[in-house]
Amino acid sequence: MLLLFVYFSVVYWLIQDFGAPAQAGFSIGGRIMQSIFMPTMAIAFAVGPIVGQSFGAGLGARVRETCHRGMLLSSGVMLLVTLLMQWRPEVMITFFTDEVDVIAVGADFLQLISLNFVAQGIVFTCSGAFQGLGNTRPALISSAIRLLIFIPIVVYLKYQPDFSIKQVWYVSILSVTVQGVASFLLLRRQFKLKLNIEPLPATPA
Repeated sequence: MLLLFVYFSVVYWLIQDFGAPAQAGFSIGGRIMQSIFMPTMAIAFAVGPIVGQSFGAGLGARVRETCHRGMLLSSGVMLLVTLLMQWRPEVMITFFTDEVDVIAVGADFLQLISLNFVAQGIVFTCSGAFQGLGNTRPALISSAIRLLIFIPIVVYLKYQPDFSIKQVWYVSILSVTVQGVASFLLLRRQFKLKLNIEPLPATPA
């Protein structure tokens, strides 16, 4: 959550020179994005306990199956939302404002940032799995990787003469995509480290 706060703080700093409509559009779009994430976060929250129970019982195959199905389900939900955002992103913005400039910024944000919704769903699911496996450091590492990619690039772009607000969204897409790949690879590593286990023996009657 601290790293997420850092991310939003950096974005607000980057877009401050584009005026109030840009900040308002991003604020509205960001809140809508967070609401969109609720279904896939619910899936991730469900994955954690199931993985934890299966891991505790020595059921490595069930751990893997839970994670894979969780990723497929969250990715499917995010794909549907992505298609909606690609089609009419301005619809949701108009519920909160009728200012044309604000709607334009918010719609552009949602349309572009939705391209990483599937990757974000994978990140959430992997984070739930890490909790279930009893090691949340990989989730922290993948979030740090995202910031280490995002912040240097956007700070560099900010001081270029042709800097535009859309470049911030493009770099965000890149950083979240890399985070999704990193989370998946870190989860596979956790599988190798922790799932060489045998089922617990049955308790004698």
